[in-house]
Amino acid sequence: MKNKSRNSINSKYLLKASSLINAIFICVIISVFSGCFILISHYQNVLNDRLYLQEDLINKNESAFHYFLNNNELVSYNDVKEIYVFDDDIPSFIEKKNWGFYDILICKTVFKNDTISKTVLVGSIKKAIDNFALYVTDYDKPLKLSGNTKVSGNIEIPNGRIEQAYINGQKGNAINLKGQQLKSKDKLPKIDKVIDIDVSGLPRLSFNTINEEKIHINGFDRDTKVIDLNGITSLKDISYKGNFILYSINDLEIDSSVTLHDVVVMAPVIKIESGFKGNIQIIATSEVVIEENVSLMYPSSIYIKNDTDIVSIEIKKNSTLVGGIVIDGDTYNNSLERKLFINESATIIGNVYCYGSTELKGSIIGSLYTDRFFLNTEASNYENIILNASINKDKLPDNFVELPLFNNSSNKKKYAVIKEF
Repeated sequence: MKNKSRNSINSKYLLKASSLINAIFICVIISVFSGCFILISHYQNVLNDRLYLQEDLINKNESAFHYFLNNNELVSYNDVKEIYVFDDDIPSFIEKKNWGFYDILICKTVFKNDTISKTVLVGSIKKAIDNFALYVTDYDKPLKLSGNTKVSGNIEIPNGRIEQAYINGQKGNAINLKGQQLKSKDKLPKIDKVIDIDVSGLPRLSFNTINEEKIHINGFDRDTKVIDLNGITSLKDISYKGNFILYSINDLEIDSSVTLHDVVVMAPVIKIESGFKGNIQIIATSEVVIEENVSLMYPSSIYIKNDTDIVSIEIKKNSTLVGGIVIDGDTYNNSLERKLFINESATIIGNVYCYGSTELKGSIIGSLYTDRFFLNTEASNYENIILNASINKDKLPDNFVELPLFNNSSNKKKYAVIKEF
């Protein structure tokens, strides 16, 4: 009996002890969970505050950028300026770089250890003077159209009128004109934009020392890298994207195996091989040849300014360039040595400016300014004649950012964003 009584008492004590342990364990679990919830709540609040601050910083950077976009004269090229858009002592740093026909705008907003940056490629908003489909200088030689030729948009031409011509025994023409016909002046309108990229003060990288890597990327918020291609006649199997200038004092061929995006290519003579696709700005001194089936995507451009040598740009069949072409010089006499060839089925979308002679057999969606036209056939050579070609300014989208060719002092220069990097 005594043993049974003792066992009963021990069982009661064991049960109470077990209950106490369980209670303590439950308290510990509740404490741990409560602590976790408090910690999670704390970090959630910290994260929310950080996200709010970051979102606020993004909004401030966006506001500063738009202010910069509409007041780009605040900073000179290759200079950095500190601005305050709001009364909160949060600075933004703005920088402007020239990149061929376009500009690079960089806006950075800084708060403590956080930096929000926006880098874009911009072009000038088109001005009223650009609103022509065709301009031909008046040298008392009428402009003649032949074959299946279409011009849509206002034109300024010699004597303010079009004549028809019948070439190679044609019995009739299918001329389609839409827009005003006005009398042009005895000089081509002088363009405002001059492309002058000075690489002499920039550090150069030898192509032979960096070509081990096939893909090269350089942001526009970094220093420009000049790739020295001297001694390289043909570029193959390599990729460059961003803030690069490919520079050579020799003639240069670019193979279809090359990938180029947003880069500038500079050489005396540049030839783009058939099948190439990319977007580049070409700056040459004497000759550019775009072979057949090449696609130069927006924003691409070709620029030559030369007053001493024979100059030519040729866009061959089935090739497309979206952006523009400029052949320029300072004197009329040398303009006779500057020629632009746009072959059959070739398409230019944007602006074309030729202070020289143009042979147009393809199509232009945009505008063409030229001193005169020429046409070479198997039978003969003709002056100021367009045969089986098309110029259509009306088809160019209203939001297309054209090349900034002409100055308009009545309006403050304003930018439109082409692409964000």
